[in-house]
Amino acid sequence: MPVLTDTASPTCGRTSGDGMTRRSLPLLLAAAVLTGCAGHSFPLSNRFVYPAHASDKAEVFADSNGTLYPAGWQKHFHPRMNKKRPGEGKWLAGNLLTQSAFNRKFRLLIERDDARQLTEIKRFAELHQRIFILVHGYNTSVEEANAPFSQIESELDLKPGDGVIRFYWDGLIGKGAGAIKVWFKAANASQTVGSRAFRDVLDQIGGRDVYLIAHSRGASVVMSALGNPVYDTGFLAKLSLRAGSWGKSYRRMATPKPLRENGNNIHVLLLGPAIDRIDFCDGSEQPINSKGFVCTKFRPLGSQVKSFGYTVNPDDPMLGKFMFSSHAFKPTGLGYEPKIGRDLKAEAYPLLHEYLFEKSEGFHGFKDYTAHPVFLQMLRDIGIGKQPAP
Repeated sequence: MPVLTDTASPTCGRTSGDGMTRRSLPLLLAAAVLTGCAGHSFPLSNRFVYPAHASDKAEVFADSNGTLYPAGWQKHFHPRMNKKRPGEGKWLAGNLLTQSAFNRKFRLLIERDDARQLTEIKRFAELHQRIFILVHGYNTSVEEANAPFSQIESELDLKPGDGVIRFYWDGLIGKGAGAIKVWFKAANASQTVGSRAFRDVLDQIGGRDVYLIAHSRGASVVMSALGNPVYDTGFLAKLSLRAGSWGKSYRRMATPKPLRENGNNIHVLLLGPAIDRIDFCDGSEQPINSKGFVCTKFRPLGSQVKSFGYTVNPDDPMLGKFMFSSHAFKPTGLGYEPKIGRDLKAEAYPLLHEYLFEKSEGFHGFKDYTAHPVFLQMLRDIGIGKQPAP
């Protein structure tokens, strides 16, 4: 049974989370405070958008603040990489803006290349009628995301004129107890990644059929792109303080401009979504203190969102938080408790479509969800999946 992780990847050192049980979790939580391997996810490519916009596939990578990695980033800093696990490593600065705070040349490259990449995404979209954007969850390196991404692509009924964008982000990396250690930071990061980088990507697409397929906390990336989220108050205070030090253009990092109404038909498909009712709350509801917060206003999804499907797996160990509750440690009940989505559907979102597992499965892995018959049915229901052989 995996430990609060989006992939079944190797653990740090000699500690394995595969034997995780409900009884062992309290000890693991205590250990996570003091130990556990944790780090960052880094791109495997030195150039983006990769490949070129003339291809039917493109890739971008955002750091935990939602800043896109520029082409040639490896010339400006060299994080301490893990030799055994590609794309994972330690990083004292933790994000590109802090890394470039005293390196004007690098900061100019970041800002200049951000504009270039978005222009290339726009050209990419203009060359394709249907756009499929794939988003992984937290605690997932590029190498770990590639297999389920490829699995999704193999199940799509791709036609000439279709384009696929693989969206990678630094959801942090933690093995063993470290997976718990990074969860809270990664959960917050998913919101800034969504409201900045992912929204910027969506803003470049106009008049197209757009399919957003996300796993686990990648669901938060998608939701945060559609509308500004409610942040943890402690995280928001730190983000606001740091953003001010990065320069005037970053002071409103937590409240970027809304997603443009570009005439797209957006279809949302969420696998094992690690989100809850609060992730549908409108950003204007941002509380002064998170304790006891009750949302009174939901965010509009916008006229572009045409369908919204999500899986519900009542035995998903990560979403259920093992011996605790899906409501503990940042709630993750949408993909775990049928009532969460049904209430949201009745109150504000009639387009929500629940895909309840007839037989609950004790997994949370990205590859497990993409191979499940329920996901294949989701694809077929909106006309993008391959039909089964007779």
